[in-house]
Amino acid sequence: MINADEKITNTPLSSTEQSKLLIFVLLLLPSLFFIVGIIPAIFLIFGLVMMKKNGDFSHIETAARIYKGYLYLAVMGSGLFALYFATTLSLSDRWHRQFEEFILSTALAGIALLYIIFLNILFLSPLRCHAQWVEANGIFSGKTKTPTDTNEVDIIKGERLRTFSVADELIKWAKLKEDGHITEQEFNDARKKLLQR
Repeated sequence: MINADEKITNTPLSSTEQSKLLIFVLLLLPSLFFIVGIIPAIFLIFGLVMMKKNGDFSHIETAARIYKGYLYLAVMGSGLFALYFATTLSLSDRWHRQFEEFILSTALAGIALLYIIFLNILFLSPLRCHAQWVEANGIFSGKTKTPTDTNEVDIIKGERLRTFSVADELIKWAKLKEDGHITEQEFNDARKKLLQR
């Protein structure tokens, strides 16, 4: 999860951190040309979409864990192939071809390990440091999103207010407060809005 030295802040990502994310995406693009790279990218995209939808950073953490697990499987598979080719290298007359396959398997395992390192340094580290900001405002946002006030009292619109006097409306709101249908704060908000018109 989050290291002790990584402090969660509710500030926007700096341009350097946003550049790291862009570099990670650019490094991820070549792997998308192979079918193998599409699957972990889909997990990351799904994690980002779910985080944006629910405002919960744990979706990114889960997507990154799945991404790493997928790459660890690739490392183990490539490593097993490399081990197989290394042990049968001297037993075969085709040692040159098996040596090439050994090198290719080792390179694939190394590339998968590099992608795990890239994920940690270029993707997760900047996002974890700003988890609260990312949850609330998004990754590339520089300004705080203004939350929609769901408690705002909806009073009669301007056109309809002309047919009623402000005093009549205040009496209606006072009655609602007395009967316990609205709170004192809602009454005060409605009164303030009515008197400002």
